[in-house]
Amino acid sequence: MDHYSRMVTTTCPLEGPNAGWVTTALELAFARYGAPKHIVTDQEGVFISEVFAEFLWRWHVKQRFGAVGQHGSIAVTERVIWTLKHEWLNRVALIRGIDHLRGLLDDFGVYYSTYRGHTTLGGAPPAVIYRGEQWSKPAKTAKTLPVAIERRVFAETRVTAYRLAA
Repeated sequence: MDHYSRMVTTTCPLEGPNAGWVTTALELAFARYGAPKHIVTDQEGVFISEVFAEFLWRWHVKQRFGAVGQHGSIAVTERVIWTLKHEWLNRVALIRGIDHLRGLLDDFGVYYSTYRGHTTLGGAPPAVIYRGEQWSKPAKTAKTLPVAIERRVFAETRVTAYRLAA
């Protein structure tokens, strides 16, 4: 995810904490959105491996670690993971395999980045901030909205999401 805008750039199921799988997933995100200047991780074995260090060196990305044993040192990332688990995956009765999980994660990326407003972003969805678009939240006393409201139903998780149409 992009820490500044809070946009989720990739979600994918991994079979376990393996540096090869993690770097493949990040490579897809970097190819699509461009490589960041920094990446913030914890000090899990995957993120301190030689494979991961070499991957970051090839993409010219500097690594920053959260503080060891400090609650909240990678809070933004932990919040996204919490949201994925509790607002999204817990709403699904049964995950029917890796392809089903992949679809759920793709839908989560759309929901979180495009529809879910964030208080720290002034109510804007992360994708708006990431793209550098202008955002102004409607006044609480407004009788009309500047644009139409777009609605999307994520049937699998039974979530109906709304956003101001572009």
